[in-house]
Amino acid sequence: MRHSIELVGLISPYRTSEASAAPEPYDPGFVAEIARAYEAAGYDRVLVGQNAKSADSLVTATWVAAATTRLKLMVAHRPGFIAPTMAARAFATLDRFSGGRAGVHIITAFSDVETRCDGDYHTKDERYHRSSEYVRIMRRVWAGEAPCDHEGEWYRFENAGSEVLPASGSVPVFWAGTSELALRYGAELADVYAFGPGSVAQVAQQVDAVKARAALHGRNPRFSMSMRLVVAETDAAAWDRADGLLRAVEARQAAHGALGRDLGKAAEATAANAAAADDAAADPCLWTGLTRATQGRLQVMCLVGSPATLVQALLRYRAAGIDNFLCTGFDWLADTHIIGTQIGPELRRLGNGPA
Repeated sequence: MRHSIELVGLISPYRTSEASAAPEPYDPGFVAEIARAYEAAGYDRVLVGQNAKSADSLVTATWVAAATTRLKLMVAHRPGFIAPTMAARAFATLDRFSGGRAGVHIITAFSDVETRCDGDYHTKDERYHRSSEYVRIMRRVWAGEAPCDHEGEWYRFENAGSEVLPASGSVPVFWAGTSELALRYGAELADVYAFGPGSVAQVAQQVDAVKARAALHGRNPRFSMSMRLVVAETDAAAWDRADGLLRAVEARQAAHGALGRDLGKAAEATAANAAAADDAAADPCLWTGLTRATQGRLQVMCLVGSPATLVQALLRYRAAGIDNFLCTGFDWLADTHIIGTQIGPELRRLGNGPA
């Protein structure tokens, strides 16, 4: 079965992007404004992200839900900091308040640097084992199992339950990761398996790997990919814009220090090396200049071109198995409008036809 296309945005609490001259202050009002802009432009869903220094994702998601009427949510959540029974009730509550729009994006975190900011010193493998148990528990609570008792490797409780259940009986689970354990558990658990940006060949290989494992469990998950779009009226103007973005990022780093998250030297080097090997030789629209310029601290891979060119570029990922496209630009409001109104409809029209 081929899934229909979803266009997904990213909630930003800042009016400017990485290419702005200086960091902007946190702006709660803009969270609601950009959420409404995504909805008006025809986006289907938004990611509410989370890292070790960000605002709380569940609280932010509640604000987004209140500001919109149909926009679905993909709420990043890190297992291990609150009990899975509590998380299940929180997401069930969000789902009911929002009219069935909640989704949880399980973030196991590939960087020990980030998890240690919140006092989690478990290894990545340990975190994946914990995430697997966590998701299974949440689904039992969402299913209304009562009494719900559990004694596992990571959690133990008695007589758990919830007086509020999801509107449709469960909450969609998004999952990410390319490690062996990520693939093993994601194939069993993910409703949507989310990948970071990459070339079409890379993404196709990742999709095939998950599909093969999921088929062993009789499952057919959706697949998501994130990609930044540098869009302008013509291809030439879009590449000019990309050059301007690169100069702006370099200038900001010179004035304010390194951009992006501290992932540890090994993770940064891996991201930078992967970006260096992946440019236009793989796809004439693909651009990794910002990832290289920040030594992997900003994992910003882009497709560059006019709306028509970008539709064709995204259709190549559709052919590779992607149906959830997390696509954002660099001028939040203007690019959201262009992507949602000039790229999204044509991508759906051409991409939702017969496989």
